Order: sequence, then structure tokens, then C-alpha cells
Amino acid sequence: MSLLMAGLTDQATADHLGWHLRTVRRHFSALLRRLDAATRFQAGYQAVRRGWLAAEDAPAP
Repeated sequence: MSLLMAGLTDQATADHLGWHLRTVRRHFSALLRRLDAATRFQAGYQAVRRGWLAAEDAPAP
């Protein structure tokens, strides 16, 4: 979630984690379903709303 909130692309996230791009996309799709979100923004909002992330976890503008 923190990489998503930092605005990393799927490819940058895969590189950072040492994962394959398809693995990142599969995990992200599952996360969207779990959060009942259609967009990355909605996923971030739902994660904060559900207490998965604190406001201070969000990157500085």
C-alpha cells in the first residue's frame, strides 16, 4: 500500500520489490477487489478509511 500511495507505477513497484510485473498487477487487482475500489485513488482512500494506513503514511506533496 505504501508504494501505491507513493505513486509508483506497476513497473517501478515490481523493480522495487524484485517481482515480475504480472505479479504486481495480480496483487493490485486483488487489492482493488478487497477494497471494493475501481481506481488507485479509491484504493488509497479506502485503505486510510479502514485504518490500513495512517494519514502520516501518505507521501508529502
